[in-house]
Amino acid sequence: MKDKNSKKQVSKRSGKNTRGYRLKPETHKMIVKIQNLLGSDQDEVIAAACTMLFNDLKSSNPERAKK
Repeated sequence: MKDKNSKKQVSKRSGKNTRGYRLKPETHKMIVKIQNLLGSDQDEVIAAACTMLFNDLKSSNPERAKK
C-alpha cells in the first residue's frame, strides 16, 4: 500500500513546486501583463491569483471553503 503521508520532496535549490503546468496561450499573455504590472515572477502572480480566487469563493460561500 502507498503511504498517504509520503509526498514528493520539493527541490532544495528553488523551493518552488509550480513547474510543469500547461495553460492556454491567452492565460500566459495575461500572466505576463500582470507580471509587468507587479514586477514579479510567474509563481508570485499565479499564487496571488489563486489566493484572490480562494478569498472570493470563501466570502461568497463560506460552506464551500471549509471543504
